[in-house]
Amino acid sequence: MFSPAQSTTMLFDAELYNSLDKPWETILQFLGKTLPDLGFTSEEPEVVMDVGCGPGYLSKNYILPCFPNLQAMIALDAWPGMIEEAKTQHPHPRITYAVADIEDRSTVQRWEGEITKLTAVHSFNWLKSQRRGFETVHGLLKRGGEAAFYFPLDGPYYDGMIVTGSDPKFRPYFQNPDYCVPESYYNNYDSLHYQKMLMDIGFKIIHCKDEMKEDILSSDEEFRDVFYSVCPLVKHLPDHLKKDFKEQLFRNILKFNGRTEDGRPINRCKMVEILVRKEE
Repeated sequence: MFSPAQSTTMLFDAELYNSLDKPWETILQFLGKTLPDLGFTSEEPEVVMDVGCGPGYLSKNYILPCFPNLQAMIALDAWPGMIEEAKTQHPHPRITYAVADIEDRSTVQRWEGEITKLTAVHSFNWLKSQRRGFETVHGLLKRGGEAAFYFPLDGPYYDGMIVTGSDPKFRPYFQNPDYCVPESYYNNYDSLHYQKMLMDIGFKIIHCKDEMKEDILSSDEEFRDVFYSVCPLVKHLPDHLKKDFKEQLFRNILKFNGRTEDGRPINRCKMVEILVRKEE
């Protein structure tokens, strides 16, 4: 049976994911247009935290430049393989990479009350309890500190994974696995749900909006690799079935998305954009 996400500690293919080091246009739009327009980027001395940094290329190449007078950046991921890849492939003297789970406050306690800006891009969708993650963020921020979140609420990736995981060829290998499907997918959450939650925690809402977004990927190979690299079902499969699973996952996700007129694969997803501030 498919159930909401159970844990952020999952087996991702960090090396494969790192090879896909060109962020999607929707991510670049959020970091390069939406956040600057909202006043989030800054020339002030900042201590920045990036939650769910993955292999580090987004932290180093796209988030760090938003803060010219950055004092320090702490980039976190719950999966040790991602942090190992980040330290090897994307080191920077002002970035500290660390394994930590934003749902487990004890793993980030040393930074409580020290963070002035926090980013979380495509990461809160993996959490079992998003509220717990938001509460942890509130504790991490200094008074007046701000946090920006951007993550999918639902989308064809989840549809395609559920269909693929239900195939009789693969299903016997999935005995109560963690499918990492968020509550928002099952409960049809929108931005109003998050506004209420965040205000209840104590944040001031600066911006909170959900919108259908579309990314056009460069090739079928990129489409296959990006979703396969973050699919939590893969670790349960024997090696001889992984190639078939990768191809079927690709086809099942694509059938919910379609292609452009020139044949490139499309990823459509309902996303939420959030910017909040911890009250002074």
